[in-house]
Amino acid sequence: MLTSDQREAIRAKLAETVKAPIKAKRIKSIDVNSSQHWQPPLHIEVGKRCAHLEIDAPVEEVLAIFESSAYLVVTKSRGVDTPLPYYFSREDVRRVTEMEGG
Repeated sequence: MLTSDQREAIRAKLAETVKAPIKAKRIKSIDVNSSQHWQPPLHIEVGKRCAHLEIDAPVEEVLAIFESSAYLVVTKSRGVDTPLPYYFSREDVRRVTEMEGG
């Protein structure tokens, strides 16, 4: 799990990268029913490992999920080690669960 300071640093870096505001709310999970035909329905949760985030992507632990013009899923290799996270369109995200306490 990320500390509040680590999470905020990633959020600030992402806002700079995507050139769009990133909401500060803390998202626990999203359920995705992708318009990409190859991608199965996904439950993506912070602190859990997830497969099928992208074609040929390895199974990765989700470190954070942010909301902007799309939902941004951060893993060590996408969003921390490189500036681009995994993107999921608002239309494909069917449910959003926030962390307890906001």
